[in-house]
Amino acid sequence: MAYRTRWTRLLGGAGLTATAALTAVGCTSAPATSTSSSGHGTATGTAVTAAAAASAYQHIVPVVLGGGNSALGSAALSSTTDVAHVEVSTAGLTARYFNVRRPASGVLRLGTPAFYLPESAGYPRWFVADASVSSSTSPLAAGQKWTGAPGGIQWQNAAGHAVFLFTKASATASWQLSSLSKLAPGTSLPALATDSSGHVATVSASDSALLAQPSFTGPLQAGVVDDGPASPSANVVASGPLTTGIYDNEQAGLVGLTAPRGDILQWDLEGTNYQQFALRTADGGALVFYAMYLNTMVQTPASLNQSLPLRPGPAIGVSQVLAPLLGRGRPAPRIKLEGQQVLSFAAVDPPANGGKIQVIAIGGDWSYASAS
Repeated sequence: MAYRTRWTRLLGGAGLTATAALTAVGCTSAPATSTSSSGHGTATGTAVTAAAAASAYQHIVPVVLGGGNSALGSAALSSTTDVAHVEVSTAGLTARYFNVRRPASGVLRLGTPAFYLPESAGYPRWFVADASVSSSTSPLAAGQKWTGAPGGIQWQNAAGHAVFLFTKASATASWQLSSLSKLAPGTSLPALATDSSGHVATVSASDSALLAQPSFTGPLQAGVVDDGPASPSANVVASGPLTTGIYDNEQAGLVGLTAPRGDILQWDLEGTNYQQFALRTADGGALVFYAMYLNTMVQTPASLNQSLPLRPGPAIGVSQVLAPLLGRGRPAPRIKLEGQQVLSFAAVDPPANGGKIQVIAIGGDWSYASAS
């Protein structure tokens, strides 16, 4: 039987951060500045041009998403960073583990991209591309859901829109793909606040003129993912496949870890050190791009309580998404199995009194697993 229990080490972290975020909702501050939302931007050079964005997109996306196993190799790895780098690395590891070759022509078909160029001219420079995506793979099997969990489901099934975040760390660095996420069904990118040159105003991570400061978006989402509709965060975060949907799927054990009878299933969504970015929406809100870790663990009650002797329980099944990360030759774990996903998200943080935060896009993959 699986139980929902919050990891003790998070009580002083994400849980308290979400509480602070709820307290901060509705506060006001000075207007947002046109810098990177991390606050690390510098006013040097010029803002990203449409030509530069198109060139980066055309050079990088075919390498990362193109057909053949070469798309999972060194060229793709060097063209990516942050969450996208994890996705490429895990995809290559999985392909080698199962000895699977990707089709030479690829399985994804992308439409003409639209580019969203920040006003900021500092570093890291960044921009966003949005393109329709369809797949030549078979649809979801009967009864399977679009779960909001990565591992291929959001890319290989159902048409929709892909959101690409590109970054350039310095003047001498190359452009890299930082994350690639897919919009949840029924959602779309909001209208953005553009100037006469077509550039979009950026939003500071500490701008509290919104429903919540953009830096609180991830912790507030985590409250709902961890504790469901009963979470206080649900007062400001809308339900949907990437909030209450992830909570429901974790309870059902649909994202790679399933607890045998008597064992305990735990999960939590927590922050990362990856940089956050935000664009101003036309209604005065923010479109926020950020990354989170989703940790999932199955273990015996004795392991949870650190009781001795540490007697093993029933064998814990290892799913195909975790097997490549664990390697071959391991016996089935009977004490503990844990995995971590690195996820990219896009969320709409509305202006004060403008409704709830809507988490609209997800990307990423499993990055770590261990068993005992």
